[in-house]
Amino acid sequence: MFSAAKFDRSPLAALVRRYRRPLAAVSAGLAVLLTLSSLKAPAPVASGLETGPSLAFGEVAAPITLASADIAASLQVGDIIDVVAIPNQEAGISQVVARGARVLKIGTPDGFGASASALVVIALPESDALAIADATADSDLTALIH
Repeated sequence: MFSAAKFDRSPLAALVRRYRRPLAAVSAGLAVLLTLSSLKAPAPVASGLETGPSLAFGEVAAPITLASADIAASLQVGDIIDVVAIPNQEAGISQVVARGARVLKIGTPDGFGASASALVVIALPESDALAIADATADSDLTALIH
C-alpha cells in the first residue's frame, strides 16, 4: 500500500520540493508548445490549374486569356511561347507583344458555361506583362510555341 508519509521523506520528494518552480515553468512551457503544435494550418486546396515551375528572378506571373482553347490545350507547363495580339477590327496588323514567355499553369475549360477561350498563366518580365495588358484592350491573344 502507498503511504503519503513515506513519500514525503523520500529523496524524490525533497528534489521535487526544491525545484518545484522550475518544474512548473517547464511543464507550462511544454503545455503551450504542445497546444501550438496541434494547431496546424490546413493543407492548401488543389485548384483547377496544373502546378508548374516557380518564377525566376525578375519575372512576374501574368494570366492571359487565349482566344482559342485548342491552342491552350496544345501547351504544356514549361513551354516557351511568344504572345501575339490579333486586332479585333479589320484595321491593324497582328504583332508579337511578348517573346520568350514560360508557361506556368494551364487552366482547364471544364464545367458549366465553358467558353472557347482558355486561361494560361505565364512567366515573363514585368514590361512584357504591361504590354500584354495594354494589347488586350482591343485585341485577342494567341500564342506561338517555340
